[in-house]
Amino acid sequence: MGRPVDIAHSLGRNLLVITWDDEQRSELPIPYLRGWCPCAGCQGHGVEIRFQPVGDDISATGLYEMGSYALGIRFSDGHDSGIFSWTWLRQLAPESAPGGLKQGSFRGGKFV
Repeated sequence: MGRPVDIAHSLGRNLLVITWDDEQRSELPIPYLRGWCPCAGCQGHGVEIRFQPVGDDISATGLYEMGSYALGIRFSDGHDSGIFSWTWLRQLAPESAPGGLKQGSFRGGKFV
């Protein structure tokens, strides 16, 4: 899936901007990422991850690398327990199939 070579937080646009090692550039809205938080508190302990819409006013108040495989995000609503792996962020990217911002759920390795 690739690894990021640059991660930037665009405060004005409320986006996470990732440049990948294949030179692809992803722009991920912060509220969109909050809606796709993969943590057990948001998703339970099942095998399906569901998009849970949040308000557009959600922002990131902190970003921190977790080892060499993931990003932690502290959101303005206080939530910070999601682990956003590089693979997960790449799957959520608008340029990854299916194209655009994803809705619905993720199960069995694909969005449904």
